[in-house]
Amino acid sequence: FNRSDVRITSILVLLYTILFVLISIYVYPVLMPSPMSESMQSSRDVIVAFNIIVAPVIGLVLGITTFAFLHRHRGSEPPAETSFEPANRGPVITIWIVVSSLLCFVAIAWGLVEMNNRATALAQTESETLVVEVTGAQWVWSYRYPELNIVSDRLVLPVNRPVRFEVRSVDVTHSFWPVGLGVKVDANRLQTTVANVTPTVIGDFEVKCAELCGLNHAYMESDGEVMRSEEHTSELQSRGLISYA
Repeated sequence: FNRSDVRITSILVLLYTILFVLISIYVYPVLMPSPMSESMQSSRDVIVAFNIIVAPVIGLVLGITTFAFLHRHRGSEPPAETSFEPANRGPVITIWIVVSSLLCFVAIAWGLVEMNNRATALAQTESETLVVEVTGAQWVWSYRYPELNIVSDRLVLPVNRPVRFEVRSVDVTHSFWPVGLGVKVDANRLQTTVANVTPTVIGDFEVKCAELCGLNHAYMESDGEVMRSEEHTSELQSRGLISYA
């Protein structure tokens, strides 16, 4: 810190780090869909946490870049030649390796804990899970509820009840994305993909296709709603939906 360039760069790094921490906490959550399930809330928390963790790295890169840009050589004449003595950067390299390793460890440990928690929750709620068979076709979604023998063009889910989506396609590859539920899974032909979620917030949401699937891909949308459990069955039946015998 005896050199002015080091002090100025350190101040820039600190300011950029604080800026990106504030953006991670207050801006990113606003830009993301409102969570309607624990999975979506967990995904949002992970995004915010990892952005905070990497904020010092972003601050370091931008701080050095900003200082270099502000003190770049100006004029048409080449800069004066200077002598350069390579310094021992052993401590810097060591710190960089240790910090990078810790970040990787945090990411791996966090992922393993989340996987274990979700697997445990799925095992405990298997008997009460509502199965919804989701079928994608150019360019519509359809939903079958085997428990009720009902097919719908609208995804209606009960609040606070585990749901298992069994997703497939009848033509090209689609991607089933109920915005707000924290689920995004491919719909493949001749193969069933499974995703689990528990809606926790009552309200409306959109279902989109997140995989380019043809000319009208952008219009492959449908409505969805999370409602009280006692209203769920009656709402499906009242919409004049197809019933399997």
